[in-house]
Amino acid sequence: MELMGHRSIGSGKEKVLLLHNWFYDSSSYDPLLPYLDTEVFTYVLMDLRGYGRSKELLGVYSVEEACQDAIALANSLSWDQFHVVGHSMSGMIVQKIAVDHSSRIKSVIAITPVPACGAPSPKELMSFLEESAKNSDENAIECVHLLTGRRLSSFVVKNMVKSWRSCSTSQARIGYLHMFSNTDFSSSANGLQTPMLVIYGEYDIEGAQAETSIRNTFFKWYPNVQMECCKGSGHFPTQETPMYLASSIEKFILDHGGVAKLDSIS
Repeated sequence: MELMGHRSIGSGKEKVLLLHNWFYDSSSYDPLLPYLDTEVFTYVLMDLRGYGRSKELLGVYSVEEACQDAIALANSLSWDQFHVVGHSMSGMIVQKIAVDHSSRIKSVIAITPVPACGAPSPKELMSFLEESAKNSDENAIECVHLLTGRRLSSFVVKNMVKSWRSCSTSQARIGYLHMFSNTDFSSSANGLQTPMLVIYGEYDIEGAQAETSIRNTFFKWYPNVQMECCKGSGHFPTQETPMYLASSIEKFILDHGGVAKLDSIS
């Protein structure tokens, strides 16, 4: 099995694997880097097949494959136990990692995540998303506007779409679209004891990440789940509110399996 492209930040005892969303590679976490405690934590930012440092790696783009790739990377790093952070489509992947490898996962942070039951779409919406993934910048721009409450400038959104095109392949984008739309492993997820934090954006698309939706899915399956609203953010807290998101991630980890405590703010 090919080893996924990745980079490591920090040298702390708490090991954390970061997985990216559909619209970005691992560089989506770059805005968080100045706010991460690299003495307490070691972060590894992994690129999924078809994205970033793994752009040339082909695959079937399934949740099982992504899970296997993540575990293979952790094994190569000699990580026995670690935390996982996933965003949007990889919010589904980190749930699968925890389900299949519960003894190794200390906690899960799922940012604006797709639930374990997937996010099936009507035929017309799926066609719209497929065209967004292939080559329709107009569709992709509209998609980003919907996911951010139409609060971002056209310049910002166009740059997001441009980055999406350059950091990934259309084959991967379409493959992962079908992954997070059609995958359902909720029956096996039911009862997972791993501590989990679900972060949703205040301005995310209506109905997709709302508190009610999370209670009807994550709270139905996971007995040790918490949720938190990321104020001032839509679907992309990694870019929209990085300081707050970094703090939320580290606080949850240290409260749930971490070996150290955050220093008091002086």
